[in-house]
Amino acid sequence: MKIWRRYGMKSLILCDGAEPERVSPLCEKYNAGVEIQNFDPNVNYNKNELTGLYKSVFPQNREKYMHAPFWDLCPGSRSVKIAEATRYYFDYAYEIAEELGCSGVIVHHGYVPHTSLPDGWKKRSVIFWNDFFSAHTGGINIFMENHLDRTADIIGDVVDMCQNCRLAVNLDIGHAHCISDMTVADWIKQLNKRIRYVHLHQNYGVSDEHLGLKKGDIPIKEVLDGLNEYAPDAVWALECNLDDMEDSILFLKENGYIK
Repeated sequence: MKIWRRYGMKSLILCDGAEPERVSPLCEKYNAGVEIQNFDPNVNYNKNELTGLYKSVFPQNREKYMHAPFWDLCPGSRSVKIAEATRYYFDYAYEIAEELGCSGVIVHHGYVPHTSLPDGWKKRSVIFWNDFFSAHTGGINIFMENHLDRTADIIGDVVDMCQNCRLAVNLDIGHAHCISDMTVADWIKQLNKRIRYVHLHQNYGVSDEHLGLKKGDIPIKEVLDGLNEYAPDAVWALECNLDDMEDSILFLKENGYIK
């Protein structure tokens, strides 16, 4: 494969693992953006103080994304109360993302296999997202992340059914590898340009370990080459544990995937 195909990504994002002051020097050193993973309203903190911290640690022109709360949330739920709670948390994340100048918000799309009939779930999810975008008309994109999915069908179908340019897939390659029945390469081929954001980390196919890119048994070069071929505009976000973060950045640089 020619090296030029490996420069498909526009930017590298570092997931902060709720430790912004530890990740900030790496963002500065490698001119990387940040994915903010620190705003969970169930945690006892002062929101204004935390927002102020991020504004002080990361300059205004630093590219930023935000990961929304996700535990037990489900946009396609048949329960009105669960859908309302999901909407509350996603509204909350979006509003903070606006304040911090984020380009996108990452959400787990919420489908749990065998707990709901897929067709009905997808229709309810589309209604949820249409209402959400009607209320939030700014330029922030939403990237739906695969989590417990066995296949790529549902997340891809929801994006297609919504037909909204601000809604796309966040492919988490670690989740796909340790949970799915499909290979990561097949996820990439099936979802192709629907993928506009990627979580990069490794595992050994048993649990979601969030290892660095030099560890694990995901065929990482095959995966990265596939992303450049099928989803060339996707943003790449390193979501490995922070001890492996710099080694993973150097792996991407040494193999010609980032400049």
